[in-house]
Amino acid sequence: MNGLFKEISRGKSLLRTLMNLELKNHSISGKVLDVGGGVGPSYYRFLTKEPNTKVVTLDLEGGTKIDLETDRLPYNDSAIDNILLVNIMEHIYNYDFLLMEIYRVLKGGGKVIGFVPFMINYHPDPHDYFRFSQEALKKIFIQVGFKDINIKAIGRGPMSVNYNNVMIFLPRIMRIIILPFYFIVDKILLKLRPKMNERYPLGYFFELRK
Repeated sequence: MNGLFKEISRGKSLLRTLMNLELKNHSISGKVLDVGGGVGPSYYRFLTKEPNTKVVTLDLEGGTKIDLETDRLPYNDSAIDNILLVNIMEHIYNYDFLLMEIYRVLKGGGKVIGFVPFMINYHPDPHDYFRFSQEALKKIFIQVGFKDINIKAIGRGPMSVNYNNVMIFLPRIMRIIILPFYFIVDKILLKLRPKMNERYPLGYFFELRK
């Protein structure tokens, strides 16, 4: 809980905070391609980087500039050890092309670590096209060719979804003060209806292997 309050006090949304805390359980190594990561994303502070890790960013801004909708990734087949795909799929209309390119450049046994939001506001960057359910993600990743697919819902319940939407309008101190109330109500609701958590995900974390 300390990490949760600390990140929210820094101005991060509940969704971004829960995503970052989940990333603490994962590591990257070797040649890593961050697709659409922009400049200095906060999740770098949470991922464990092995000593031999070198991260390269592909984006419209920062790093190597590329149009992810249409451009082939500038790497040979099976050239990349790990790929980060964090908060980007919803902004790519031609996401199937991008995923095939990711699969192409990823080494056999290499992994993709990613996240997509689900129950959040419209957020164009510069566009916002999709919300992917867990069922949709699994089918999409299977069609691309990934075999080892792990998808995890990130969130707590309906009150947490509400909190994530209203917190952006509040001063940071108020975000901290009201957070326990939302979590307590969610805890009560989930005790009454345990499966409710599956129906109110803030987003989905995924790890894929080729």
